[in-house]
Amino acid sequence: MADLASVSRRKRDGTWRPFVLATLIIFAPALAGCQLFRPTAAEVCEGEAPAYEGEVVGAFDTTVGAIRGLEPRDVEPARWPNLSDGHPAVLCYIDGQIAKSPPGGEPFDRAVIAVVDEQADMIAAGYRARLPIRAP
Repeated sequence: MADLASVSRRKRDGTWRPFVLATLIIFAPALAGCQLFRPTAAEVCEGEAPAYEGEVVGAFDTTVGAIRGLEPRDVEPARWPNLSDGHPAVLCYIDGQIAKSPPGGEPFDRAVIAVVDEQADMIAAGYRARLPIRAP
């Protein structure tokens, strides 16, 4: 009974505020991973553009399954085999100078990049005229 009385006194005199603040500080790292603090697709793609010395021309929130659907079905191994089709991903279209491998000829000018769990993976590279921007 004394515990309930002390809680009631804390509410009246404001001594509960430090407890609430301490609780928020303790749980802030866990909250940082929640949907409220997730960067937008454009922000994710802007972070990838410097690697291609280019600019973002398309940025889409999507899923791993939608990105898998962009590739021919006979690609083995499938990308991200341990992730479900519904796993969140970002698809970026970046225009810049994309070197060919092996080197030779005019460099590509568009890259399609998938970002899954903060890891970037080039899905395709080509020329703007043949690689249109498509929402997944």
